[in-house]
Amino acid sequence: MPSTLLFTNATLVTLGAQPQVVHDAACWIENGQVRLFGPSRDVLEVAPPIARLDLQGRVLMPGQINAHDHLYSAFARGISMKDEPPQNFLQILQRLWWRLDQALQPEDVYLSGLLGFSEAVQRGVTTVIDHHASPGCIEGSLDRLAEASLQVGLRACLCYETTDRHGAQGARQGVAENLRFANRCTSERNGKLSPAMGLHASITVDPETLQLALKEWPADIPVHVHVAEDRCDVDHSLEKYGKPPLQRLLDEGLRGREVWAAHCIHLRPHEMELLAQPGLTVMHNPRSNLNNAVGCAPVRKMLQMGIPVALGTDGMSQDPAEDARTLSVIHKHQAADPQSFSYDDIYQVAFVHPARLASRRFGLQLGEIACGAAADLMVLDYDPPTPLHSGNFLGHWLFGLSMAPVWGTWVAGDCVFLKGQVAGIDSAHLKTRCREAAEKLWERW
Repeated sequence: MPSTLLFTNATLVTLGAQPQVVHDAACWIENGQVRLFGPSRDVLEVAPPIARLDLQGRVLMPGQINAHDHLYSAFARGISMKDEPPQNFLQILQRLWWRLDQALQPEDVYLSGLLGFSEAVQRGVTTVIDHHASPGCIEGSLDRLAEASLQVGLRACLCYETTDRHGAQGARQGVAENLRFANRCTSERNGKLSPAMGLHASITVDPETLQLALKEWPADIPVHVHVAEDRCDVDHSLEKYGKPPLQRLLDEGLRGREVWAAHCIHLRPHEMELLAQPGLTVMHNPRSNLNNAVGCAPVRKMLQMGIPVALGTDGMSQDPAEDARTLSVIHKHQAADPQSFSYDDIYQVAFVHPARLASRRFGLQLGEIACGAAADLMVLDYDPPTPLHSGNFLGHWLFGLSMAPVWGTWVAGDCVFLKGQVAGIDSAHLKTRCREAAEKLWERW
C-alpha cells in the first residue's frame, strides 16, 4: 500500500494533550507524516488525487507505545519449571528468567524478537522500548533484535541488560554491546531504531561496573534500569551500600542523566523526591507486578508530584492496552477508593507520557494525530454501541475499543499489518520456527 495515502470515512481519535474525536473524518499522510486531517469535506477539498482507503467508519488513531518490554521472554510461554516452584521474586528470577536468558542463542534472540514485534503490530503497537538479556550471546544480540524489528517495520528502542551476574567479563561485554549499538544507530540514522543504555538493577550491578558504564556511555542517551521492583533489591542495597537502590544509583552517577526507572514499587519516602529530578521517568507494569506478587507502585502520588509515569508490559504480552485496563482498576483496589485514580491519571500513564518519552528518543512527534506528526497509526474495527465523542474516549478505550480487532497498522506511513496479515511475514512459518527453537531452548535451559 502506498506511503502517500488518504484515509476517508474514518472515526478519527487524535490523542495528544486534548484528545479529539472527529466523525466522518479524513487523514492525508505523505512522506511518513500526517499532512492534513479533519472533517472529510475539508480535507477532500484540498487533497490531490492520491490513493484512498475507505475505512467505512472504523476508528483511526495513533499506534500504541510500549514503554517497557522484554521480548526475549517469548519462549517462556508454556514452559515447565524444572525446580521447585518459586516462592518469591528472587526465586522467580533464579529459577526461570536467569536460566532462560542464559540459554538463549542468537537465532532465539532473532525469532523471539520477530514473534514479539509481529504480535505487537497486530495489536496496533508502533513503538516498542525493549530491555534485552542473553548472557550466552551478548555481542551482536541487539543487531539480531534490530533485524527483526526492521523486518516487521515498527520503531524499536533497544538496550542490553548490563549485569554482574556472569562476572566481570560479562559485565564488560554488556557495557560494550550497548555502546556498539548506540554507535550503529548514530551512524545509520534509521528513524525506526534508537538506543538506550541498559542496566539490570542495583542488586546485580556493582559500583565498578556502574562506573565503567557511565564512563563509556554517551551522557545524552537514557539509562534504562529496574529499580526497587521487589524488596530483595531494597534489602540488598541497604545492607551493601547503606542506602536504598534509587538513591544509590543516583549518588553513584545517574543523577543528571535521563533515567528510565522500571517499576519503582518499594521506595523509601525520601526517594519520591529523588524521582522528581529532571529527566527521570517511571516505567509502570501493573500486570507483571501482580503476576510476580511484588506490590503496586504509588503511581497516583508520583503523578501528583509531577513525576512522568509511562505504561509498559514487561513482556507479559505485546499489547499495552491490557495493562491500561489493569491500570484502571488496580490503584482503586489498592486504595479501596473508586475515586482514587481518575480517567485523567489513566490517560497520562497510558498515552501522554509514553508518547512524550518516545518522541524525545526518536526525534519525532509520536502518539498523536497532528499535522507534521509521524504517520504511526492503527485502525480498529469498532462500531461503538453508545455515542463516542471527545469527552468519553477513554471509557470506550477501556471497556470496548481496546479489545476490538485491529484492522491495520501503519508506521511512518508504511502499512505493516492489514486485515490479519503482517507485511512480509509468513506467520505460520514463523510459528513453526519458533516452536522448533523453543523446544531446543527448553532442553538446554
